Amino acid sequence: MMFLLLAFQVITFTIHKCSRGQDDRSSPPLADRESDARNRQAKLSAQLFPFNPNTVPLDSLTLLGFSVKQAQTIIRYREKGGRFRRREDFAKIYTVSPQMYNRLAPYISISPPAAQTSNNLKHKENKNNIMGEKSGERKDQVRQDGQARQSGGQAKQAQQKSGYRETWSVQVDLNEADSAALIEVKGIGPYFCKKILELRERLGSFANTSQLLEIKGMDEEKFERIKGQVFVHPSGIKRFKLTEADKKFLARHPYIGAYNARGIALFIEAMGKESCTLSNLVRNNILSPEAAEKLKPYVIEP
Repeated sequence: MMFLLLAFQVITFTIHKCSRGQDDRSSPPLADRESDARNRQAKLSAQLFPFNPNTVPLDSLTLLGFSVKQAQTIIRYREKGGRFRRREDFAKIYTVSPQMYNRLAPYISISPPAAQTSNNLKHKENKNNIMGEKSGERKDQVRQDGQARQSGGQAKQAQQKSGYRETWSVQVDLNEADSAALIEVKGIGPYFCKKILELRERLGSFANTSQLLEIKGMDEEKFERIKGQVFVHPSGIKRFKLTEADKKFLARHPYIGAYNARGIALFIEAMGKESCTLSNLVRNNILSPEAAEKLKPYVIEP
């Protein structure tokens, strides 16, 4: 009897151990399951927008659905001199899976080397002109063309000295543009696109392009890259009266704030609407001179 009981216990233990071993082999480690879950979550929250793989920053790559390590691999490839000359070249990076490439392919935008193409055309044109000089009349024509080019070059230099930009691929009105239009501006990624729209909502409208410098992370260098591609039309500036504006709007306005909005309300109550001018508010220490100067394009005074 004892022998049978002992044999039963041994068989039961063996079956339980084998079954547990199979479960352990069939289930992936916890770290792998958590990593897969994070990757699936990243793909679900990914955003799609036009991008140039030769210039897209790391944060934008992660928004597209790449992990941080995958995005860093793409950045290192570019830092070592790698360049994507065609859309299909992006699929050759081992971090870009076929599924990822098929999803992003419609949004890949690789600009042709415009400067090199222009130089090649000019070189070919000059060569043809030289070979075509067979008569004195032709020489006179070439001389006239040279004078015209010289005059054009002088005009272009004068425009550059005055800060004029000859041509840009896009011209975007900051008060009319949506996110799709802003993302087309070179130098504005998803982060600055979101911040520009948020600032416009708080201001009511932009009064000038230099207000972009008030966005966190927008330095002079980045502003110089994009200022020629954006503008503010005077007709798009939304003006308002301090005595009639919504209190919530004044409280969240970047140049007023909740504290000063209450001060303006008390001033109107005590002095009357006709006295509510920017100069009076500065004189009574309700607004700073800097804030009043920024508000001038917006405020309609009594």
